[in-house]
Amino acid sequence: MRVTIPGALADHLAAADLATGPASVDPAAPAARATLDAGRRGRGRTLVITPRSTAVLQFISAFAEAVLINRTLHTTAEVRAAHTWLDRVGRATTTLAADLAAAQAQQAAALVTEAEATADTWRGKWIGERTTAPALFSLDREQGALFA
Repeated sequence: MRVTIPGALADHLAAADLATGPASVDPAAPAARATLDAGRRGRGRTLVITPRSTAVLQFISAFAEAVLINRTLHTTAEVRAAHTWLDRVGRATTTLAADLAAAQAQQAAALVTEAEATADTWRGKWIGERTTAPALFSLDREQGALFA
């Protein structure tokens, strides 16, 4: 999922020292720095990024909130960009969290299915079991001994 950072906020983030400055103590700082470095410039001065987690989006949101709190220290364009970002990030965070939750649920289901198939359960005993006794009709491999 791609997210666009408004130009003035992207410039503000580019000028911030994410490596050694006060923001570097945040655990999300290295991932945010890597995401920003991997981003590409879009129309105007915008920066298009592909965040790997919601922590990166929340990190950028903290910068946007700081701009709004300290309006007198920032330009009108930076304040407008911060508002735009906070309006957009709500939708982006929700979408990314839903994608992350769907992937986790799919992975958990795969693990449970694999465990049931290999563990000592009814599924592990019946599915894949073969019998040597004659069957009423020909059995496919997937049917196992269930219909024998």
